[in-house]
Amino acid sequence: MATKQTKKTIPETAPSLISNEKLQQMYSAMLKCRILEAHARDLRGRLALKGKEAAVVGATIDLQPDDALVFPANAAVAAFLKGASLSSLFAQLQAKNGTPKRKAATSAATGAQSSLATGVALARGTAKTGNVTLAFLSQHPGQSPTGHEALLFADAHKLPIVYVDIDDGSENISAEAYSFPVIPVDGSDVVAVYRVAHECILRARKGGGPSIIACRAFSVKESTGRSQDPLRSMENYLSLKGLSMNDKKQRIIHTFETEIKQAIKTAGKTAASKKPADSIPHLFLL
Repeated sequence: MATKQTKKTIPETAPSLISNEKLQQMYSAMLKCRILEAHARDLRGRLALKGKEAAVVGATIDLQPDDALVFPANAAVAAFLKGASLSSLFAQLQAKNGTPKRKAATSAATGAQSSLATGVALARGTAKTGNVTLAFLSQHPGQSPTGHEALLFADAHKLPIVYVDIDDGSENISAEAYSFPVIPVDGSDVVAVYRVAHECILRARKGGGPSIIACRAFSVKESTGRSQDPLRSMENYLSLKGLSMNDKKQRIIHTFETEIKQAIKTAGKTAASKKPADSIPHLFLL
């Protein structure tokens, strides 16, 4: 791919080795995200996350409780990543069954996601708090004048925000247009995303300002022209490290499916009693 990498590099701060426990934790989280989305078909005209689990999990897995997550897609997955209980997620989904579905973002709204995410980071304050805003964008973050200005504003004020561009169809982001790092990464490689996100988030916490992680389809199957399935890629990676997930995968699926069934049952009772679903701190849906 012809993407140019920015000359403004980030110091190598991520550990050279990632523990086996962390690798398995990332795989488990990706698998659970896919299962959850299969059950929670409340996409409401929004972006589906299947195939993007590596980008989502790799960037969020080390977020701290007071960090903000800005998300443009499946509300259930976003809330799950922020630690919400499954029962509260499905109670919320059931409560929304009778509401009209939102329309997908149109070209007229291009740049709105960058602006809204930047606004969240501004409202939360500077890096002095040590908290960051992680913003997933399903639109090219600098494609419109509005989005471009939002990025320049975040840079000028050194806002502690990391933008994660997961728009497969977007054009390459021009690194030369900004004075902060714009880092292309294989969006189907959770280890690669994790390493880059670790560095960008640490940089933001220390007052270094914003950065963009541009998730792209670097790993493409020649037969289909499509990027590799991140779950299959991680399974192969773990197997090469002697960490086969074949048996554990089935246990994860069985346990999580059981938890979801129980959560759906509990959610039905919650909805019947008209109790409000739990609110999720520091989660903002676009």
